[in-house]
Amino acid sequence: MTLYLTFVLILFFTGGFAITYYLTPVIINVVKVRRLFEKRNERSSHTNMVPSFGGVSFFIVFVLALSFAEQFFVSGRAYYLIPAALIIFMIGLKDDLTGVGPKNKIIGQVMATSILFLSSDFQITELWDFIGIHHIFLWVSIPLSFVVVIFFINAFNLIDGIDGLSTSLAAFFFSFFGIFSFYREEHTLMMVCFAFVGMFLAFLRYNLSTDKKIFMGDTGSMFIGFILSAMVIEVMASDFNVYVNTMHASNVPHLLIGVLYIPVFDSIRIFIARASEGKSPFAPDRTHIHHLLMDYHGWNHQKTSTIIVLLNVGILLLVWQTCVSAPQWVVVIVLFGIGIILSVYLRNLRRIIEVRKVVAAKKKS
Repeated sequence: MTLYLTFVLILFFTGGFAITYYLTPVIINVVKVRRLFEKRNERSSHTNMVPSFGGVSFFIVFVLALSFAEQFFVSGRAYYLIPAALIIFMIGLKDDLTGVGPKNKIIGQVMATSILFLSSDFQITELWDFIGIHHIFLWVSIPLSFVVVIFFINAFNLIDGIDGLSTSLAAFFFSFFGIFSFYREEHTLMMVCFAFVGMFLAFLRYNLSTDKKIFMGDTGSMFIGFILSAMVIEVMASDFNVYVNTMHASNVPHLLIGVLYIPVFDSIRIFIARASEGKSPFAPDRTHIHHLLMDYHGWNHQKTSTIIVLLNVGILLLVWQTCVSAPQWVVVIVLFGIGIILSVYLRNLRRIIEVRKVVAAKKKS
């Protein structure tokens, strides 16, 4: 990395940190004055009303970071990313303020994703032998990309259940994509990613605070989920057969799954479990990975978040090592194997928790 690139990277990281650190208290004060609090429900671990709307600072950092990055490294992606992200941001903001129905959320997410596909940078036409597929037609790849983006937006939204978890995971995800973008010489996206890392570190100071606590809310979780899914689509749409020399190009998609494993795995597991019980996939409960770990082990938010982030880091390292040293079918077995082991473990935790509840109820009666 050149001295110039290092200086610019530090500038963006520091800028993301400073803007969030000083802007977030302003948002907290506005929320308290206007009484725009996060609504509590039966799954909430908090007894007091907590300000939300942390995603407002996220969007501001994103627009500034991408706009300035385009001045240093012209890529033209701001023309598509900013309008698309604005739609997602507005949906999340309205959801935090007055609520938005699932149908309207999906419509907004489809509109935002459609804007991305106007750029060739987000159009997947080649998979380089991923699951045996090489060339893929746009009329096939675009609908599949819609599914991926909409699924992950909601997956990341669902993982935002305890203090520090989604913020810490996002910091880890964008650290990976920042390093990966440097390796690909995608300097515009690299600067945005590291501005986000600085932003998340600053936001953690308030998200984990006892006196100045704030949640990112749907304003933040939907927005971050969208940006992450856009990063995935951009990588998949690039000619990664050129810049990958330590592993076969067909393993790059598996590596991306390894990076985002926890929210992807937990959402799929939850949807399957609820469907098998005849419930709506979006029905609220305490069966997410973070809820089960907290309820079974009695951990607090910080410890639970730390364990889950370390778990995701460990999964990425295992998948990365397998991608480098093994063929595609071995990587697939590893990914499915991890999912099966975690599913069995979490199912056993849930059964024990339910037995504890029954025993406690009998003691009370």
